[in-house]
Amino acid sequence: MGTRNWTILCWNVRGINATEKWDAVRDKIEESASSVICLQETKKETFDISFIRKFAPRRFDHFDYVPSVGASGGILVLWNSAVFSGIVTDKQSFGLTVSFTATHTRRDLETNHSLWTM
Repeated sequence: MGTRNWTILCWNVRGINATEKWDAVRDKIEESASSVICLQETKKETFDISFIRKFAPRRFDHFDYVPSVGASGGILVLWNSAVFSGIVTDKQSFGLTVSFTATHTRRDLETNHSLWTM
């Protein structure tokens, strides 16, 4: 069976509320070609998909977060569900654990028979 490599971008963004920061974050995400993005120190209490679209490419269609407490903290994890399914296994005020499983496409299954083995 062939191997695959994935890239994870982890970044202390020191706040994601400023519009000036959105382009820089988007550029770094694109440059990294990552499938999982972990942003810390977001300094944001809540996230929704419309806000995430301001800085994250559309391929990042799943996310979870830990809200900031006042002007400190905040964690955001984004992932591409075409590559991974993610399940949050632990969420605390200063930590977020997501378990990822690679998503296999129908083409993967048809071309790699070892995936069918039980």
